[in-house]
Order: sequence, then structure tokens, then C-alpha cells
Amino acid sequence: MKKNFLSILLLGASMLAFGQSDQVLMTINGKNIMASEFLYIYEKNNHETSLEKKSMEEYLDLFINFKLKVTEAIAQGVDTTEAFKKELASYRAQATPKYLQDNEAIDSLVSLSYNRMAKLRNASHIAVQCAPDADSATVAAAKSRIDSIRERVTVGIPTKIKKGRKTIIEQKVEDFNEAAILYSEEPSAKQTQGKLGWIQPFRYVYSFEDAVYTTPIGEVTPVFRSPYGFHIAKVHGECDFEEVHAAHIMKMTPMGDIQRMADAQVTMDSIYKLAIQDSIDFAALASANSEDRGSAMRGGDLGWFGRGAMVQPCEDITFGLEIGQVSEPFQTRFGIHISKLYEKRGIQPLDSIRSQILRQVQRDQRMQIAEQSFISKTRAEYNLPVGMSDEEVKAYADAHLEDKHVELRYLVNEYHDGILLFDVSLREVWDKANQDTEGLIAFFKANKKNYTWNEPRFKGHMIYAKNETAAKVARQIVKTAHPDSVMSYLNQRVNVDSIVYARIERGVWNLGKNAAVDKFGFKQKDVEYNPSEDYPIVIAIGKVIKAPQAYTDDRGKIVTDYQDYLEKKWITNLRIKYPVVINQEVWEAIKK
Repeated sequence: MKKNFLSILLLGASMLAFGQSDQVLMTINGKNIMASEFLYIYEKNNHETSLEKKSMEEYLDLFINFKLKVTEAIAQGVDTTEAFKKELASYRAQATPKYLQDNEAIDSLVSLSYNRMAKLRNASHIAVQCAPDADSATVAAAKSRIDSIRERVTVGIPTKIKKGRKTIIEQKVEDFNEAAILYSEEPSAKQTQGKLGWIQPFRYVYSFEDAVYTTPIGEVTPVFRSPYGFHIAKVHGECDFEEVHAAHIMKMTPMGDIQRMADAQVTMDSIYKLAIQDSIDFAALASANSEDRGSAMRGGDLGWFGRGAMVQPCEDITFGLEIGQVSEPFQTRFGIHISKLYEKRGIQPLDSIRSQILRQVQRDQRMQIAEQSFISKTRAEYNLPVGMSDEEVKAYADAHLEDKHVELRYLVNEYHDGILLFDVSLREVWDKANQDTEGLIAFFKANKKNYTWNEPRFKGHMIYAKNETAAKVARQIVKTAHPDSVMSYLNQRVNVDSIVYARIERGVWNLGKNAAVDKFGFKQKDVEYNPSEDYPIVIAIGKVIKAPQAYTDDRGKIVTDYQDYLEKKWITNLRIKYPVVINQEVWEAIKK
């Protein structure tokens, strides 16, 4: 039957998705309830992971009761309150984001990003600064300057060249890296020659990444803009993605301190001779000698890292090692290093890192591409006016989501009915059961014979006192005062000047739950109980009972039973108030 049911459910959802008619399963107070809604909720609440599964017949009755309560909540106007509208809007806002985006476009961006991650690109770049909010004249000047630079490094500039007695004009193409030194406004260009090293997705702004990855190797990108200004880049090469797991030992060498550098070199030469011995533990050597204290605490372990994560020449040397090999000492701007390579690996399968890439895409500039794709598709799907703004298009799509996505319609309706169910049940059953003292008393008296305990309980007061005087007065208060006034009298007559001379606990205790109660209330002589130094005197006032004498003696259970009683009574009245008519033909069909 389960297989048939799933088939019906999928068929029903498919029909609705194509705008075909659904069948009426029942009417409640004249309102149609569709078979698809019943099937959706039944399947959701009877999923294979559910703790308690019910047959369709059992669930039909529960479903009718659920809908009757919702009908009553609407009749009481619960759905018109601002609190209800606000809560429903909040739930819907949480459910809709995935429907207000082009998921196909996002999947495509994830795949594209993964493919780019598999291939690193080496590039240099030249920048001309231009603020995002710059005026048109400033933008035009910056664009003209970068265009001129690009022409110098691609086409070249006319240059007079003497060949023998003749002077000819040739187009001289400038070297890109030399041009970066001369023209780039990127602050470090003169030191780096514009070299960026290995580029990979998400490391730079998307416009930069896209330009580098869409330009053939050896060529210069078209001019592109970023939040920082205008840019061009030259793509030098490409390599497969690779990560290494390595460790290192480092001695810091302040630049210019020749003696310190010489001493460090001698030390590292000695450490190297030890590190290459098979009997020496590299991790122990790093912990004892490395001045990079962060990694030294982990035995010099640097973890996994890819190209572009480490300074030069550390990166090149480490990536050039064989697994298990130790490098000779080498210098970086931080000091002298020795590296050891533990492992190498290529890019992980897409399925294993898809969620990680998706999160990066969603935080990245490239989400604007997916958003524009969604807006374009929405305009076309609904034939929206050309003059409608992007925000208006998104608002229109939002307003029509339930018409387009059946599963969202079901979900929002579930939120809607669930809020109503909670509010009306709170009003009609739960609060009533907790607050209706007279009703609870009457219910308990009428059903007293149904409440018995397997084991007797002690009902009364436990007194814990500092001295005999406090104990005597506390005992008198318990014996003479109304139970609800005991604590008030105790604080007035005994616990004065902010000193607690006596504590009184009131309750119904099971045997074995409290050693003091066991010994003095149940009078179990073999129970070991050592009074505290602060309250050495312990007195029990009360009696052992076999069953509740009042509803308060077992309040939790009796309130729950009273709730069930009110619930059944309420449902009986609702079934009279709101007629339920089941379409037997449809019902028999979905049961098959």
C-alpha cells in the first residue's frame, strides 16, 4: 500500500504543478479540503523516520480533528490578529529564499567555480585607481589611462628605429611586468612587478577572477573594473590544483642583522643534518628548535595548504619536494626555514565539497549573476512590463510563489494551520486545564478511583532547622497555618534579619528520591542520612498515602488527563458545530 500511496502522492503533486484539477476529499463547514493536502500531511507525518506510524484510517480521524480546530480558530478571528500575521510572515520569509533565486544558474556557478579551482592560473596585473563613486570625468580619465596602457603592452606604440641609413617606425610592445613598474597604481607594483602568482577562485573579486580565467594563456585581458578601479592582467600559465601537507622549522632573522643571520644559518645547517636522519623525529626537532611558536606547538605542522598560501620561496621549495623529503635551509623575509613534505593531493571530488563551494558562491559577487538570471527568467515567464524595476520583479515573483510551487503552498498552509492550531488549543484546552481549579477538583473527584500508585508516597512538610528554637516554631507554623501561608509565617517569625534559621519544603515524595524524606517521613531506619552542619535538625510532618487525596498530589498527571478530557469534549462539540462530509469515492481511491 505504501508504494501505491507514494505513486498517488507524486501524481497529485504533478497534476497540481501543471495546473490540473485536484479532487475534493471532504468538506468541513462547506469548505473544500483537497485530497492532495491530506496526502501531503499524511506522508510528512508518517515518514519512515517517524516514531509512531498510523494507518490511513487512523490518520483521517486525526486530520479531521485538526481541521475542525483550525476552522474554529478562524471562526474566533485568530487569523485576523496582528500577532498571527506577523508570525506567519516570519515563517514564510524563512521558507521562500530558495524559491526566489535561479537554482540552475547557481548550480552552474558552483560547477564553474569547481572547474576553475581544479586549474590555477598565474598572472600579473596593472591597476589604475578609481573609486566606485567617482564622478564621470574621473572615471573617463581612469578608463582612458588603462586603455592606453593596454595598448602599450598588446599592440605597442609607434617607435622610430634606425636600420642602417633608414629610420623606420615600428610598433614597440612593452614588457607587461616592466609596464607594471612604470604605470600601475597598485601600491606594491614596483616591488612585485605586478606579479600576483597563482590565482584561484574566491581569492580575488569575481570580476578579476573571471577576466583571468576567460583569457587565453599568454594574452592580456580586456579592461575590467573592480571596486578599486580599472585593471588589466596578463595570464602567464596554468597548472593543476594541488595541496601539500607539510611542516617546517624556522629561525627568525631580522633583515640587516648580518651576524644574526650568519648565526641562524650555522644553527639551521646543524638542524638540517639531524632532520635528514631516519632515526630523528622531525616533529620533536621542530618543537624543540623552531621559533615559529604557533606551528612549533604542533611539531612544526603547517597543515594542508595550496599555492598562494605561503611566502616565496617557501611555496616553490615545499611543492617541489618528494613525500618524506626534507629541504635544505632556505631564506624568506621572515627567517631561515627547513621544510618537510608529508602528503600531496589534488582537488577533492565535487560532491564532497559542493556545500562549501555553494556557501562561497552565495557570499560572492557572482551571486549577482544568478540574481539577474532569476529576474530575466521571471520577466519572461510572466511577460512583465519593461519599465518594471528589478525590485518590483522580485516582489511580483514573491507574491506568486505559492501558485508556482506546490510544495511551498503546502508548507505555508501548514505553517498557517499550525499557528492557528496552537493558539486555539492553548485557549480552549491547555490554559483551561491549568487555570480551571474548580474544574480540576471536580474532575479529580469524579475520577478519583482511577488514580492509584504502585508504591505509597509521603505527603507533608520537611523542616530543616539551625537550632531547636527555630525547629519548634517552624513545627508549630506547619501544624496550625494554612499550607499556602506557611512560608509567609516562617519568614515573619523565624527567618529574621536576613538569616535563614529554618527551611521548609512541601511536597509529595516517592520512596528512594530523598534520603531525609526516606528516613524521617517514611521512617526507614536503615537509610543513611547525614544532616548538614548548617541545618542539623530535620523534622518530617505529614503521612504516607497510597493514592492522591487531592488533584495537587499528582498534579502533572491529573492536569494532563483533564486536558485529554477537555480535548475530547471540545472535539465532540466541534463535530456538531461544523458538519464534516467525506467524498467516499475519492477516499476509497486513495486507500488502494
